[in-house]
Order: sequence, then C-alpha cells, then structure tokens
Amino acid sequence: MFTNETLLALAILGSIGLVMSVLLSIGKRIFAVETDDRFDRLMDILPGANCGGCGFPGCSGFAQGLIDGTAKPTACPPGGPEVTVLIGEIMGVKLTPGEPMVAVVGCAGDHSAAPPVANYQGLRDCRAAHAVAGGAKSCAYGCLGLGTCQTACVFDAITITDTGLAIIDRDKCTACGACIEICPRQIIRLHPKRDEVHVLCINPDKPKEVKAVCTVGCTACKLCTRQSERLVMDERLAVVSPEVKADIPASCALVCPQGTIFDLRQYALSDWILDPAARRNFEQRQEAWKAEEKARKAAAREKKSASKAKPKADPDTNTDANAEPGTDATPPAGGEA
Repeated sequence: MFTNETLLALAILGSIGLVMSVLLSIGKRIFAVETDDRFDRLMDILPGANCGGCGFPGCSGFAQGLIDGTAKPTACPPGGPEVTVLIGEIMGVKLTPGEPMVAVVGCAGDHSAAPPVANYQGLRDCRAAHAVAGGAKSCAYGCLGLGTCQTACVFDAITITDTGLAIIDRDKCTACGACIEICPRQIIRLHPKRDEVHVLCINPDKPKEVKAVCTVGCTACKLCTRQSERLVMDERLAVVSPEVKADIPASCALVCPQGTIFDLRQYALSDWILDPAARRNFEQRQEAWKAEEKARKAAAREKKSASKAKPKADPDTNTDANAEPGTDATPPAGGEA
C-alpha cells in the first residue's frame, strides 16, 4: 500500500507534468515558426546531391533560397531541365530550361606528351603541387593529374589515368562546376553538351614555346580555322566559337598537325587519351585525308590551267550556227538575209 507521503509525491509530480505540458503547448503556439509548404515540395524534387553547384550550402539551402527569392530557379545543374520545369510549377512561374552543359578538361598532354620536369613527392593534391614552383609538369598550363577534381566530384564523373590526365564522363557530368572551382589551373571549362569537337589545349604561349613542352599542344597554325567558321583564333589559341552557327567537318581535326582537336563523333575520349590504336587510326585517316586533299587541289589546278589554255572566240568571227559554210551570215546593207 502507498503511504501518504508516496501519494503526495506522485500527486506533486503529476501536477508538475500537467503544468509543464500546458506551458509547452502554449509556448508552441506562441513561438511557432510558420513554414512554407513549398519547401517540402521542393526538397522532394531536388536531387539531394548537395554538390553546391547552385551556390548554396546543399539542396535545403537552395530550396530556401528559391522561397526567399535569392536563388535562380535554373541554378540546379544536376537536376537538369526536368527539375527546372518542376521548380517553375511549384514556384508558380513558367521556366525555360537552359542549354545542357558539360565540363571538359582542356588538355590531352599526358606524361608522354608533356613529361614531368621534376619528381613531386608532396601532398597528392593539384593545388599543393601547383603552389610548389607551378607544379612538376613541363607545361605550366597542363593537367597535373593528381585527382583534386576527382575528389570534388560527388557524381563519380571524373577518373585519373595512369598517365596523369583527368577524364570527365560526359554521361555522368551534371555541370555542377565543383571541379572547375577547385582546379588551380582553371583548365576545366563548361561547354554546350551538343558540341562534339573540342580543342584540348589552353596554352597561350608562342608556338615554339608550346612545342618545347608538349607534343599535342596548339601551335596557332590556323589550319583548322580554314575548315570551318566555328573554329576561330583567340590570340594564339584555336577555340570553338559558341556564337557562330556552322558545321564542323571532320577535316577540322584531321588538318591539325599536333592532333590537338578531339572529335567525339569519331572516338570516345577515353580511347583518344589512352588507346594507342585510336591514335594510329587517327593518323591513318589523317594521311588518307591529306592524299585526297592533294589530289583535289591538283585536279583544281589542272582544270584552271585547261580553262586558261582554251582559245577565246574572236568577236569578228561568224558565230551563226545556221549560216551556210563559206557564206557571211551578216546581210548586206539594205538587202535581205
């Protein structure tokens, strides 16, 4: 049996609990923070990658930014155009998705093409290596290949080859920009995903200096610019112009003496970088194209020479096809023909 003291204690504790629950209920109503139901709806459609490509600390920060009006509705690269449309529906606005983009490493100079000039033994980080005398690579603009961009990519879209190059899988890349932001040499850039031809070099030095440090660097020969209006010169670098609307024929890559221009329509990037057979195939196609061009130019010269050698018609000579041989087609003055 409970004693009077025990019952009193239980009654006091029960009263305290009852009073506290009433106070908590009142406090919840007084200090309640109104939430926007759009936040939960936005969180349901966002990819949850928390990559930071939108400029906010994770998807929750982006969702709150959309509600606060501080975030751009089109700023979620991993979500793609589908998520952009859904964001517009939730926010009550009609959005037009931007053009799909993809990150491209502007370098094809691996250890064989741009050999190291020193044996770097420090922290395996491109930023650390770049801080030590500009890195150990012979080209001061080339990919260091230590994997800092690979670590930054939460989509597993970047691999580092054994020959010291970063390769981006365009099917996995979401254009979040994390790799671009972290690369100390700014060698990774966003390009429209529809572009299938890329100049894999950003070295702006003089041709002689480029050749001295890399065998696949752009030497500003301008040969590619004669094949398509899309290829233009940016000082001493050939680039694919995003403004010009023109086709890029396969000859743009085949005409390049160094093989700096990569054509996705012909090779997978991993094969182009890693497979010697792909390079041999390219060289064979290059030689065949050069032979065809040589034959075409020779035929054009012969045609031009033949045109010059053809005698021109004398204006004083009879040209009437209906005139009888030995007669003058021009009637005498005042007479009949």
